[in-house]
Amino acid sequence: MRITQEADYALRICTALAQTDTPVGAPRLSEELSIPQSFTSKILRKLMLAGIVKSTRGVNGGFSLNIASEDLSLKQIIESVDGVIAIRHCLLPEHVCSRHPSKPRCKFHLVFEELNSIITSRLEMISIADMVNEDISVSALIERIRKI
Repeated sequence: MRITQEADYALRICTALAQTDTPVGAPRLSEELSIPQSFTSKILRKLMLAGIVKSTRGVNGGFSLNIASEDLSLKQIIESVDGVIAIRHCLLPEHVCSRHPSKPRCKFHLVFEELNSIITSRLEMISIADMVNEDISVSALIERIRKI
């Protein structure tokens, strides 16, 4: 599994939106975050389709979070642009195993499934609010991820 550049940009955009109470225009986000404007617009569309951000029209319009930052997980943002997180293609719902078509799952599948579950649950544990909260240290976030 690889988190794409698009997902990384989406995380940055949501972080920026979590740090303001007023809507922010796409050009400003693009400039402040050093993201190409066409890419910023594409990502914002995906985030809107997922219900993560909303847009406001008018002179003071722009984009803002549609979900409270404490309720918005890293997993939600990543999946809104990259799709379902799967460390292996065999974990995708539409996949049919070519090695063991008569068996629903091989040992590799079961191991990858468990690893994938750990990764996604950890990404679900961290919110955008956690990432912008200066009182929460990186070591505290890592410790939270390590707890099983």
